[in-house]
This record gives sequence, structure tokens and C-alpha cells, in this order.
Amino acid sequence: MPKTKSFQEYIETRFSKQELAEIKAEATLEVRLLRSIQKMITDGLDEYMNKHKIGFNEVARQLHWSPSKFAKVRRGEANLTLTSLTQLFALLGKDPSDAFRKKY
Repeated sequence: MPKTKSFQEYIETRFSKQELAEIKAEATLEVRLLRSIQKMITDGLDEYMNKHKIGFNEVARQLHWSPSKFAKVRRGEANLTLTSLTQLFALLGKDPSDAFRKKY
């Protein structure tokens, strides 16, 4: 392998400009979708807490999660499993299909 001065130069030798543009577009879309999902979760939890007039620790207890896990979820730092998502949907009284319905 030829020596390169930077990782960027290495990448540019391995991929065409079109491939790099496609990779960047896909990564940008994934980041946007992740942020959207994180916002839906945070908004849903805020709505639930306000509606039921309960605090952070009570929601963590209801979910059977540690306060640190719940804090990470609220900050958008948790990598949630399907089980965790199911627990959230159940607590919030939401159907998972609601998250995937296109709004017109």
C-alpha cells in the first residue's frame, strides 16, 4: 500500500468522488433519522411525565431501568435494544407502527 499523508487522502485513493458523495449522503440521512427518533422518544417521555405529573425517577422505576440508563435515553446517548423500545412503547401507550406512518 502506498504511503499517504492523511486518512482523507487514503480514502480518496480507494473511492471515486461519486462513491464518496453517496457515502456522505447516506451518512447524513442516517444522522437525520437518528436525531428524529431520539426527538420522538424524548418528546414522548416529556409528554408522559407531564400528563401523569411524575418525575424522572418514577419513570425510570416504571421502566425497570436504572436512572443512569434512563438519563442516557433522555440525552439521546443510549443505543436502545428492541426490548427497550418495546418497554418505552408499552409505557407510553403507543403502537410502534405510529412511528413509521407517513404524515401528510
